[in-house]
Amino acid sequence: MRTTRVRLGTMALGAAMMAFTTFAPPAHAEPAPSAEAEPSPAPRAAVPDASPTTEPPPVKSNRTAWPWIIMGGGVVLIATATVLELHSVKEADRRDAAETQLFALPQGDPARGEYAQSASSHDDASKSSRTQALVLGTVGFLAVAGSVVLWFVEGGSSASSPASAKAKPSLVPSFAPGYAGASFGASF
Repeated sequence: MRTTRVRLGTMALGAAMMAFTTFAPPAHAEPAPSAEAEPSPAPRAAVPDASPTTEPPPVKSNRTAWPWIIMGGGVVLIATATVLELHSVKEADRRDAAETQLFALPQGDPARGEYAQSASSHDDASKSSRTQALVLGTVGFLAVAGSVVLWFVEGGSSASSPASAKAKPSLVPSFAPGYAGASFGASF
């Protein structure tokens, strides 16, 4: 374990030194002034370099923040659906506990009504939470999928050709015995 840490530290140090020597700006040293004063040459007029080095313009992206916003909303909905599903499971466990207590009591016991009402209310709460979780989870997953589609539809950069910047979505129906559905795809 210790040798692994030492090796990783040595490799990290080596990588840092390599990056520093590769990407460090060159050091320009000025010559030391000589004891004799030499006449300085006359200043020259600035002559443009024969080989101009023009950098390409920065690539401007056509993408907006909307896919990220929609994806974030979808993730929040999925997390909320998960919490609601956990609440539904707890309510179902409480219903089971109340039913166990209900069936443990004899038929004429007056406490049976209280346990029956408790089991019924926990059952209703469980069903309600499960339905809410299903709806919110479905909307959340659709939002995440929609944000991914929007990411590709918005395109990459304005410098790329118009034909390659757009995704071509396709929707293909699928039928089989006992199955009907559709496949969504995109080609770039």
